[in-house]
Amino acid sequence: MENKVYDCLIIGGGAAGLYCAAKLSRSVFSGKRVAIIEGGNRVGKKLALTGSGRCNLSNSEIDLSKYNTDDSNKLGKSISRYGYLETSDFYENVLGVVLEQKGTLIYPSTLKSSTVVDALRFYLADNKIETILNERVSSVSRNKFYELTTESEKTYVAKNLVIATGGITYPSTGSTGDIINILKDITDDSFYIPFKPALTSLTSDTPGIKALAGIRCRGDVRIVDSKGTVKAKSEGEILFTKEGGISGICVMDVSDSVVKLIDEGESTIKALLNLTGKTAGEIFQMICIRRQMYPHRNCADALSGMLLRNVTDFVMKYMGLKGDKMTLRELDDRKIAELSNLLCAFPVNVTGYGDEDKAQVSSGGFKLSKLDDHMQVKNCQGLYIIGEAVNVNGICGGYNLQWAWTSASLAAEGISQNV
Repeated sequence: MENKVYDCLIIGGGAAGLYCAAKLSRSVFSGKRVAIIEGGNRVGKKLALTGSGRCNLSNSEIDLSKYNTDDSNKLGKSISRYGYLETSDFYENVLGVVLEQKGTLIYPSTLKSSTVVDALRFYLADNKIETILNERVSSVSRNKFYELTTESEKTYVAKNLVIATGGITYPSTGSTGDIINILKDITDDSFYIPFKPALTSLTSDTPGIKALAGIRCRGDVRIVDSKGTVKAKSEGEILFTKEGGISGICVMDVSDSVVKLIDEGESTIKALLNLTGKTAGEIFQMICIRRQMYPHRNCADALSGMLLRNVTDFVMKYMGLKGDKMTLRELDDRKIAELSNLLCAFPVNVTGYGDEDKAQVSSGGFKLSKLDDHMQVKNCQGLYIIGEAVNVNGICGGYNLQWAWTSASLAAEGISQNV
């Protein structure tokens, strides 16, 4: 029996699971029996989708306030111990991936997520890390060691067990959130927060908004509640969806706040969209200047050099005006001020959010406060939780993958110390 016991089993062949195995290969664990159990037919499926297939690996200026977690202090200590510099070093000098930086964002120079997946796969193969595919774990029990049973009724035994199963996003890749039930005999409800979609689109019933489907604007978004209190804000690209909602990087960054408001029973939520990237005062001046230059042109034509025509038409229609029928000279200062204010704070009724098929990551999971500094479940020797399975999620821009690398590295360090 002893020769069939794994030194470490990792459930989940995603970003965190693959990285943890790679880090173990560089430690005193090198040469020991380590395996990844993956429910799908290949590893790295979700990682291959990251960043629209470009794989934003990390960020050189991570703002810890942009993460959601139940233990901010521990998160800060964790990332200070293993951050983007350590990640970059490992990818370039161990895995052989050439990196490049665009602003603060760090990518593989190929801008292909497949480069990252392959580098991890090849490295694990070089180090004889076993990969067990098409095996979904159905139960875990703990006696002397951890005993795993799969849906095909196979049994695996390990001294150390790493949970790297992700959350609930992209369930087709294997992230279904069922690990909470699988560990129910070892943990209890106090250990976790229910998974919810994060970094997702928002739905709306604002009349006529479907007319903007496919339009992208550079601007910002503010989420306000029924009292008009700003609950979250972000800037970046706004995308109008074919379903009549909004998405884009800045919208996804504030979506977690919408999920929380809805859970709290908030009935009136609005997204105030700045569709220009400028202030209302600046837009007012720009329109007035164009009124002097092109008074005879219709509004849509006259403003086409500064605004997307679809956006101008939509906002003016919202005001009860026809941008393609009235000339700029017909816009008095009062109408220009109203138009400027709407362009910079257009109210969109938020009715809900995209489900796990549309979300990039999950919020919730096993509480960080229930784990020690090496991601080991407190009072549960040899059980580690990493990556998206932990209650840590951040905004777009390398935040979530950096957490995968950080948590995986800390777990590998802890496992190595327990040889």
